[in-house]
Amino acid sequence: MRERIVDTSPLIFLAYLDRLELLKLDVQRVLVPRAVLQEIQAKQDLASKRVEEAFSQWLEVCDVSQREFLKFLGDLGEGEAEVIAQAVERKVASVVLDDFDARRRASMLDLKPIGTVGLLLAAKKRELIPSLKTELRRLRDLGFYISEELRRMALEEAGEMGNHQGNK
Repeated sequence: MRERIVDTSPLIFLAYLDRLELLKLDVQRVLVPRAVLQEIQAKQDLASKRVEEAFSQWLEVCDVSQREFLKFLGDLGEGEAEVIAQAVERKVASVVLDDFDARRRASMLDLKPIGTVGLLLAAKKRELIPSLKTELRRLRDLGFYISEELRRMALEEAGEMGNHQGNK
């Protein structure tokens, strides 16, 4: 069974976009480490409410049993470290991380990281969302940082560069 483990930032931003279901692309189970769940629950808002609803339906909590591996990942945030530790422990390749250092570390451990932008791009390619540009604009308005280079590359891959209207 294909599984995916998700960090806090993608959960929050996809929840605000009302696009949590994109986490299920190409997998049967979506797991969230307990540290990530605690980070989500720390702030009660629309995103945490949507995540809680998803927990009642399809999201699952997972716990790290090999806690010593977390020391190796100590320079990362607690949520990112637990995502990577869980992936290694469970032999789950797919991890959803937005943090650059966490993604780099995951890649070094032969994991396949994807971020919020990557999930939105995959959704656009499958015609599950009408416009990547619109979703990236919504993300930016929510405070999500995306470099201009990544934005341009994603829009180009989505076939939306011709629609450029000067929006950064």
